[in-house]
Amino acid sequence: MALYTYGGTPADVLTDPAGNVVPDYPVIVRAAGTGEQITALLEEDGTTPIAQLRTNATGSSAPGRIRPFKIDGVTAIEYEYNAPDGQAVRWYQGAREAASGALDQIESKLDKAGGTLTGKAQWGMPNSSDVILGGFKTGDGFDRFRVAADGSMQWGPGDGSRDTFLSRSAAGVLETPGTLQAGQVSLTGMRIYNPRIFGTGGAALQAALNAARDAGGGWIIVPSGTWDASTLPLRIYGNTRLTLMEGATIRRAGAGTMLLNGDAGQALGGYTGHGNIIIEGGVWDARATAYPTSAMCMSIGHAENIVIRDTLIKDVCGYHGIELNAVRHGVIRNVRGHGYLDPGDRPFSEFIQPDLAKGSAYFGGFGPYDDTPCTDLLIEGCATGPSGTAGTIAWPRAIGSHSASPGKPHRDIRIRDLYAEACSQFAIGAYTWESAVISGVQLRNCGGGVNVRTLDSSKSSHRTPAGGGSPTIAGSQPLAGIVIDDVTMTGGGAYGAAVELIGEDTGYVQDVAVGRVTVRGVGQQAVRMERVEDYALAGVIAHTTGATAISTLGTRRGLMDDLDVNGSGGAGVTVDSRSTPAATATDVTISNCRVTGAAANGLHVWDGADVVLDDCEVYDLTGYGVQISTNTARPVIRNVRTRGTTLAGINITSSVTDVTRHGNSGTVADASTTSTRSSPFDSGFGALEDAMRPAGRYETTSRLRCGATTTAMVSGTLYLVPIWLPKGAVVSNISFMNGATAAASPTNWWFSLHNSARVALARTADQTTTAWAANTVKTLAIAQTTAGSASSYTTTYEGLHYLGIMIKATTLPNLVGEGSMSTGAGASPGWGDTNTGMSTPPTVTAGAFTAAAFGGNVGLLAYGYAA
Repeated sequence: MALYTYGGTPADVLTDPAGNVVPDYPVIVRAAGTGEQITALLEEDGTTPIAQLRTNATGSSAPGRIRPFKIDGVTAIEYEYNAPDGQAVRWYQGAREAASGALDQIESKLDKAGGTLTGKAQWGMPNSSDVILGGFKTGDGFDRFRVAADGSMQWGPGDGSRDTFLSRSAAGVLETPGTLQAGQVSLTGMRIYNPRIFGTGGAALQAALNAARDAGGGWIIVPSGTWDASTLPLRIYGNTRLTLMEGATIRRAGAGTMLLNGDAGQALGGYTGHGNIIIEGGVWDARATAYPTSAMCMSIGHAENIVIRDTLIKDVCGYHGIELNAVRHGVIRNVRGHGYLDPGDRPFSEFIQPDLAKGSAYFGGFGPYDDTPCTDLLIEGCATGPSGTAGTIAWPRAIGSHSASPGKPHRDIRIRDLYAEACSQFAIGAYTWESAVISGVQLRNCGGGVNVRTLDSSKSSHRTPAGGGSPTIAGSQPLAGIVIDDVTMTGGGAYGAAVELIGEDTGYVQDVAVGRVTVRGVGQQAVRMERVEDYALAGVIAHTTGATAISTLGTRRGLMDDLDVNGSGGAGVTVDSRSTPAATATDVTISNCRVTGAAANGLHVWDGADVVLDDCEVYDLTGYGVQISTNTARPVIRNVRTRGTTLAGINITSSVTDVTRHGNSGTVADASTTSTRSSPFDSGFGALEDAMRPAGRYETTSRLRCGATTTAMVSGTLYLVPIWLPKGAVVSNISFMNGATAAASPTNWWFSLHNSARVALARTADQTTTAWAANTVKTLAIAQTTAGSASSYTTTYEGLHYLGIMIKATTLPNLVGEGSMSTGAGASPGWGDTNTGMSTPPTVTAGAFTAAAFGGNVGLLAYGYAA
């Protein structure tokens, strides 16, 4: 390194305040700027070390003077000594060589008073840390600005070491280890604004927003700290990104909406307003208790491409945390809404509200009011709940809408991964939403869960379009395409169900898929559906509901599968079609369900048609396991297992018609009065046999099985042949078929109908000596029943019955059938020979005749039929 020379000039003399020289006095040498002490001093020869630099002694030729000395690599120093008053005294000196070198370089360019440099100035310094330029303010002990030979720049306060640096740290990288505060920075055309350059508070924020507007867009980065906004609303414009850094809070300091996209009086309709906006980070504190009048926090209208994310909105009064009004392509992600104040008339407000441009009462920021709805919204990872601020509560609703116009549904809305705590009403209110997907909802102690609703025709304003004077529709309107999946609700439920879909006769909720609903300890239903069609409900676990766990009214064309109910204040699962369009065409299936611990019936069907209950387990409850009532038509109950019910396992009332039930267990009380089928094959046989059965005929066996004849009958003996009959079957005639042998010299013959206990229910008249030719079917009309003389009998239960045949003749006919069994037929329930020695028909009125027990001598399998 280079040696630089100091001292040895007439000016380098140490004196006291009176001007007297101070000989032989120690002097400290420090590096100029840093103040670092320099101890490596050399005599003028450049080699001899100086142990300690002192002023010349009294006997020298220049007492008190500092002799010449050298320092390696230091171009400027400060001398320091202690004055008699104890204070340190410093003065600056530059190296002789540095000064003369610099003068040699610039003496032809600049004079001492300054000048103009038209060419370049260069410093050739041997070390990267060498100072090539320094700046001082009069009285400074340190240079305020320095440029080193390596190109780095340093700044300081002037009375201490430099503390701010800017340097090249790598190729293309300019770095400062401190904080860079810029009024604006342009990044490939996009300008970045720091509101602090404009001042403080809301005025500075608005100035930055205006600057971005005037530049055609920009990025406002709000530093940490509290920004009080008193002149509201803050107005954000198109192509703007507003970022609140960690620790940044914008606080309401006046009345009104906090943030609005655009100016009052603008008339940008549809989605043509100020869009392409990002709002992110930090905290927006609406201070509801300090300003208890209804206002929005953020209000965005007539726009597209809106992103609001990663922020907290606190303590809003009356209106909404975020309103998206007439917005297309909006994203709200990871936004928390904590704290709400009801000013007295807003118990229903939503934290996030999709709304339509219907009027100034719905969106007061600006028009036009052209009924533009929202479309393509994604709301994910958001949460609502209490803030803990005294005087505030949790939001009544987390997300939802509560206004509408005819033919203007909000479309294509996706809500994912919402957490809502302590909402007093429904956490999600999908009012007039179409093609909506709601998934991953977790609710704790909320009044209700997810509510989907078609237009409410009771509200005339909702049937009236924007600017209209009267309704343009009379009723509601259908909504199609609703998916609700993965909803968990714990506690609450005083306001509504965990999942609720409500339509009207004039506006059904259509094309619905609801799955994976899990509730525990809720006050009302797990699932409630009214006027819903073409739906699938699957995977519901309802544990301890205050009302019927899964309740439907007027639904049609639906499948409810994999339902689990454990503990219900009402029934388990209901299908109610009374007084609805679904009464004549219900077509609902309940399958693979389990119901226990219900306070009413396990499965209950009122009215409707073609309801199927399949493969369900119902046990340990109060009431019927299954109740079918109130004019239900063509119900099917199969493979239902009931036990531990206080009333019958399956109960069917008298107004129910055309019941099919089979494969069920538990007690059955069937009072229906028309045909009941309890066999999976309906006729009692099989597919082919059933297909071959003539219409209106119930057969003892299929004609396809016949071919054998029997001659084993005994004259005067009553034979009973088993037959399966449905409940409500009307029997007017009984028929049997003779083979190749005719009856010879008959004196008495007649047919009868018996129940499974062999009690005679009906009989024909005695045919006495009437001939019965070979290969002939004899059909005899009913003449007497248990009710007395009658031409027909209607069965009262489904299942085993018997057709009776008694012939007293010299030669008995050989009947066509499957033949007969000579032994074993008498085993219960049995068939074949009963009473012997008979002639005239018995009286069957009031069940007066019961055939004798089966003798087991001839088990006649004759072909006969009732019709």
